[in-house]
Amino acid sequence: MSEVIKIRGLDFSYTEDPVLKNLDLSLKRGQLMVLVGENGSGKSTLLKLLLGELKAEAGTIEVLGEDISKLRDYRKIGYVPQMNVVQKIAFPITCIELLSIAQYRELGFIKIPGKKHKLKASEILTQLGLKSYRNVPFNELSGGLQQRVMIARALIEDPEIIILDEPTAGIDQDSKEQFFQLIRDLNQERKLSMILVTHEIEMVTEKLGINQIYKIAKGAIENVRV
Repeated sequence: MSEVIKIRGLDFSYTEDPVLKNLDLSLKRGQLMVLVGENGSGKSTLLKLLLGELKAEAGTIEVLGEDISKLRDYRKIGYVPQMNVVQKIAFPITCIELLSIAQYRELGFIKIPGKKHKLKASEILTQLGLKSYRNVPFNELSGGLQQRVMIARALIEDPEIIILDEPTAGIDQDSKEQFFQLIRDLNQERKLSMILVTHEIEMVTEKLGINQIYKIAKGAIENVRV
C-alpha cells in the first residue's frame, strides 16, 4: 500500500523544550491509525502540523506525495475537531446550511451556496443517516449527532484522508458506540485513510477491531500493543 502521509525526522517546539523530536510516522492508504498519549504529549501539535497550522522546525511531512510546504489544496484532508470546538458553533445554522457553506471553495465570487451545493449536502447527510435532521439547527442537536454532522462536513469535499481529534470526548456511551461504528464503516467501505486521536482504547479495540496503536511520549512515537 502506498503512503498518503509520510513524516521523517520531525522536530517541533514552542519553547526550548521539544514537543516532538525526530518523529517518524507513516499512514498507508486505507489505513486507520489510532494515536494515544498523555495531555501535552504532542498529539494536538502533530495534527496542527499535518493541517498546516504550524511549521516544522526540522524534518519533512509529505501528504499524498507532496511536501506539505507546497500543499495548497487541503480538500483532500477532512478534519473533525474536538467537541469543545464543535460546541462553539452557537449561531443559528441548520445542518444542511452548515454543509453547504463548507463547500466554500466552489461557491464562486459571492460565496452563496446554490442548488447543487445544497443537493450534495443533503446527499451526504442522507448517507450518514442524518436526513431527518437536515433542517434542524446544529446547536439543538445532541453531542453525538453534532459529531456525526461534523463527519458529514469533513466528507463534503471528498477527502482521501480524515483526521479526528478526540471526537468522542463529552458524548454519551450509546453515541460513542454508534460513532465508532460509523468510523469503521467509513474506513472499510469507503477505504478512507484515517488518523484517530482518542483515549477510548478499550472501545477502539472492541468496535474497530484494532489491537495495536501508536503512542506519542516524550516527543517520539512508538507502537504499543493493547
